[in-house]
Amino acid sequence: MEFTSESILLYLVLGMYLFCYFLITWVWIKADERNRNSSSEENKNS
Repeated sequence: MEFTSESILLYLVLGMYLFCYFLITWVWIKADERNRNSSSEENKNS
């Protein structure tokens, strides 16, 4: 298989997109867990 500059650029952009997608998803899950924990602590204090 021959790698041309277009295919390398395509794979690079695709890899960056997938990396950002999974990073944003992981941050979103962590923030959601933190918000859920803080809201449950507020409910216990009330």
